[in-house]
Amino acid sequence: MGRAVCGFWRDAAAAVSLTLGRVPDTSPLGRPDLDSLDVGNGALDGVSDEERKSAASLWALIGGPLVTGSDLTRLTPSGLALLTHGGFLAVHRAAGDRTAVPDEQSCAGGGECWRLRLPDGSDVWGLFNLRDETARVGFAAAAPFTARDLWSGAGLGPPAAGFNASLPAHGCILLQARPVAGGGAASWLYTPAPESTRQ
Repeated sequence: MGRAVCGFWRDAAAAVSLTLGRVPDTSPLGRPDLDSLDVGNGALDGVSDEERKSAASLWALIGGPLVTGSDLTRLTPSGLALLTHGGFLAVHRAAGDRTAVPDEQSCAGGGECWRLRLPDGSDVWGLFNLRDETARVGFAAAAPFTARDLWSGAGLGPPAAGFNASLPAHGCILLQARPVAGGGAASWLYTPAPESTRQ
């Protein structure tokens, strides 16, 4: 799957769906395995920065083995930052024995919406624009929630019962939605460190 994303971007969603179809019930005896995530070597990967982030977001949501096929001796600064990003790793850890699934019923716009339900009552959503041009992608929820972008760590506005964003071609947003009512047990998966504490 790693090479499928890098060399044949348009086939990425179909390949992920095929993998999930083969392993519909994740368990210690069967986990989705998307092969290697090749996003660390810049132009050598054959994908754009937006496509790298989208591929990494899919890997985190699926929750299968996290293996990179990148040449570690030629990692770019941006590749290293992506593979070690706190939000990306937090989603992958949170997935545990769960996996995200496409939520076509809630999705709106010109893309795909993948939803990972967490035990604390919150959801992680991956919104993907698979088109070759900018498109709006969003989802609706049954009740208001607060949301945070798990790549930037930024809050995404006041409580609402839905969300949509304009995404660049092949781009994505990875967010956590925490319910307003009855969501006291839910905590944010990722909060960026203050600037003063960064090395």
